[in-house]
Amino acid sequence: MEYVLQWLTPESWDEEGILDLDADTVAAAGEWPQPVREALEVARTYGLPNEVYGMFYPSEQGAAFTQVAKAGEGSYWRLGRHESSHALEYVLDAEGRVVIPDPALPEPRFVNSSLLAFLDALAAWDHRSEHLDDFDDLEPDDPEEEDDPAEAARVAFGLKIRDGLRSQDPDAFRDDVATWWQRVYEEVELDAI
Repeated sequence: MEYVLQWLTPESWDEEGILDLDADTVAAAGEWPQPVREALEVARTYGLPNEVYGMFYPSEQGAAFTQVAKAGEGSYWRLGRHESSHALEYVLDAEGRVVIPDPALPEPRFVNSSLLAFLDALAAWDHRSEHLDDFDDLEPDDPEEEDDPAEAARVAFGLKIRDGLRSQDPDAFRDDVATWWQRVYEEVELDAI
């Protein structure tokens, strides 16, 4: 199934800017597996964002698409990191999937089936973050009020985005595996983030 973009455009990262792809790193691309070379073309077309607030930041350990080998895990190519921990670094595996190697888990945490799906999910997150304040006028006057239409609207907005992402990359939201986006959108459903 070909991934159909929903939020990502070549202009998605204009405000935040894009990461420079190191020329020496990219020169080695001819030796990379085909899915990783295809991901590099996606990065050249859409760019890798310098930042997606709360979700993606440049790696502090090397340039994007730097090939790294983790002991016993095979090769990965760096993308960026999650803000909450330097240990949570987004990488591509040899199949072109975005994963987070986590030493606390027996397998890397699955994020997306491709770099294109990952960038679309980041653009969707960016869109969601930009529009969360749109629901502030629905806040009840009484802070003790149990029914909060603003919260309900924020949750519905987030879940609509999740459903769109799930329709394009169902593996990122599998029920039988704790995937990255599944965990993120569980927090959205609770209006925790």
